[in-house]
Amino acid sequence: MWPEPADGRRGDGGPLDRLDARLKVVASVLYVIAVIAVPHGRWRILGVLALALLFVIGLSGTSPRILLRRWAGLLALVAVLAFTVAPGIAERSGRGAFEVASMILAKNGLALLMMLTMAAVTPLPQAVRALGRLGLPRVLVETLEFMERYVHVLLDELDRMATARRARSFTNRRWLPWGTLTGLIGALLLRSFERAERVEAAMLARGWEGAFRRLEDPEPGRGLARPTTSRAVDGEGASEAP
Repeated sequence: MWPEPADGRRGDGGPLDRLDARLKVVASVLYVIAVIAVPHGRWRILGVLALALLFVIGLSGTSPRILLRRWAGLLALVAVLAFTVAPGIAERSGRGAFEVASMILAKNGLALLMMLTMAAVTPLPQAVRALGRLGLPRVLVETLEFMERYVHVLLDELDRMATARRARSFTNRRWLPWGTLTGLIGALLLRSFERAERVEAAMLARGWEGAFRRLEDPEPGRGLARPTTSRAVDGEGASEAP
């Protein structure tokens, strides 16, 4: 889940919050590209990039404890994948498997930490709008905006289904068995399709044209004529008044 704007922040945040979201997205992507482009075995370059990232984290105003806790959860998954693919890469490159796995883990760890830091200082709606302004295809932008709007609805629905399942099975365990959980997820998938059809029908009935309308992004030519018309009406009313 994308962290909330005030989740794990110290005070009013840091100077990075005031930067344009497009600049933060581009800088994060460039940092990830720089980390990936580091040649194998160049640990000093990775160390310099890690120090630069620590400086950015300090400017972000994000709590290091919460940030590292999220990072550790993702890093555990990356570690499993790294030690899984390392033997094959080591055999082809002639390097040690542990050395290859360590390099994969270090690069992916820095990239993930950078993206988590960017997410902590950039709310998801701002990040999605920045991607749209940077030229991301409109279909992807609209898909991300719908995901941001309705993922909480689906999570609430899953929680209600899990609570009902526990009530019927007379168990008070927090975690359901894998078989039961997969069944709930399958039922949730079917319900999400049905909900999506109802939402689409409701939006089309309300004049949906394939783009979200925002107050901060008025349509060119619309929204400027209305104040002019209202001023003209006020002027006519004032001229006709005794």
